[in-house]
Amino acid sequence: MNQPNPKAMNELIQQASQKIGVDARSLKNQIDNGKLDDIMKKLPPQQAKNFQNILNNPEMAKKLMETPQAKMIMKKFFQEK
Repeated sequence: MNQPNPKAMNELIQQASQKIGVDARSLKNQIDNGKLDDIMKKLPPQQAKNFQNILNNPEMAKKLMETPQAKMIMKKFFQEK
C-alpha cells in the first residue's frame, strides 16, 4: 500500500479537530501516541460509545472501512504525492 498523503492526513486531522473542538496539533499528537482518551471525552456520549464499540470489535471496524465513504477517504489519504 502507498504511504499516506501528508496533505490529506493534515486536512483530515484539521477537519476532525474542528468538529470535536480540539487543537489540531494536540489531536495529531494524541493519534500518534495512541492516546485516544482525551478525544473520546470530547465526543457526545453516544458517539464515544459507538467509537469505543468499533475499536473493540475488529469485525465492526472492518465493515466500517468497507463503506463507500471510508473507501473515498482512504483513497484520498493514500493518493500519490
